[in-house]
Amino acid sequence: MSKKDINTRKALDRIKNIYRNLDEILESLPKAFPKTMKDKVKKMVFNDEELKTLMDELDSYRPPRIFLVGRTGVGKSSLINAINGKYLAPVNDVYSQTKGADIYDYVDDGKVLMHILDSRGIAESLAINDKISAEEMIKNEVKKFLPDVCIFMLNASHRDDVDTDVRFLKEINDEFKKENGFDLPIVCAINKVDELAPSRFKDPKEYPISKHKNISEVIKYYGEIIDRGGLQVSDIIATSSMLEWQMDGVFIDADAINDLKLTDLPRLEIGFDGRYGIEKLIDSLEKEISDYDALVGLKIACRMKKILEALADKLTNIFSGFAGTIAISPIPVADIYPLIVLQLVLVSLIASLGGRAFSPKNAKEFLFSIGGVGIAANIFRISAQQSLKLLNFFAPTSGSAVSASIAAFGTKTIGDTAKNYFIEGIDLKKVKKEFKHKIRSGKRDGKNNE
Repeated sequence: MSKKDINTRKALDRIKNIYRNLDEILESLPKAFPKTMKDKVKKMVFNDEELKTLMDELDSYRPPRIFLVGRTGVGKSSLINAINGKYLAPVNDVYSQTKGADIYDYVDDGKVLMHILDSRGIAESLAINDKISAEEMIKNEVKKFLPDVCIFMLNASHRDDVDTDVRFLKEINDEFKKENGFDLPIVCAINKVDELAPSRFKDPKEYPISKHKNISEVIKYYGEIIDRGGLQVSDIIATSSMLEWQMDGVFIDADAINDLKLTDLPRLEIGFDGRYGIEKLIDSLEKEISDYDALVGLKIACRMKKILEALADKLTNIFSGFAGTIAISPIPVADIYPLIVLQLVLVSLIASLGGRAFSPKNAKEFLFSIGGVGIAANIFRISAQQSLKLLNFFAPTSGSAVSASIAAFGTKTIGDTAKNYFIEGIDLKKVKKEFKHKIRSGKRDGKNNE
């Protein structure tokens, strides 16, 4: 999961603003970056079909509607927080519902990320009058809610008698299929595997073989109950939604969090991450949601960091490819300044995706800060690269071909490093170390290729 907290609404706004204002950004560049090159960069960016598609998706997505079934204490709210990677505020009374099911909007910084229909399990649901049963209430709510997917939650550490819930969920699916012509997509999440023996191991990276064995046994146990009840589920996934939260570096227990104001919730950060199987669960949800706008909404809610990473990678690939075309210029030294400006713009754009203001000056400071591959060193590296072009006087294009590969490799490495720092939130020292390692590896590869 992310080392850097992502504010979904602000991240979406940044992506759209960068794309919409890229033309203005490029036009503001100094004359050292010729207009013909600016036009080529704009053409490469705005004609990229993947970027066009993504921008259209970001404008047309909708929050997914998730039907959440599980008994009290199974960790439903915790699971929603876990798959989003942040403490989300449920707006409890957006829709007034029954004693059998409630609808919540899960909100992050004023933006609705998910609509949740929450059923506590038929064994715990109560009718509000004697004219309609709790079961019928829930069925009616599902019919009106029209969920994109259902998460059937079970407790790994308490093997409750869930046969009744399985049968009831099958009834819901049968009616759903009759009404809509297709099955209700259902994913089963067996939560709280962190409580399985040996329960002292809470960090998934430290789970011993015996704990993994117990997890497998629980999956098999519940799988047999589900099969026996005739309920069709697409996947059964063991999960732990265990997260401990802190504010300003101080851990806060669950009871204290419940006493916080809604305005304080965005300040909560993950203090301990004990999540297990969450990425696999999100994968299953993505496979089961058939409505494309809802699928994009799920990705925005749960995988915004990956969207930012993909954008950074796309920009890096575009800019590094263009860096190679600049370097092919047969005139020595002609590409030094445009190439430097190109790399500064790339770093500035990636920094903007990560929440920084667009600033070539800040990009220059970043390149200086990682040392050895800052602007000054970059100039020397590029200048050395120019000497290769002198080969053109003896063997036309041979020097430029080597120069192009060096320019593309250097630009890509700079883009990858900027992504690690500004989006991943990796420590500057680690970023610097990794950058130097890539540069050294690239030099060795270059010599070998020669």
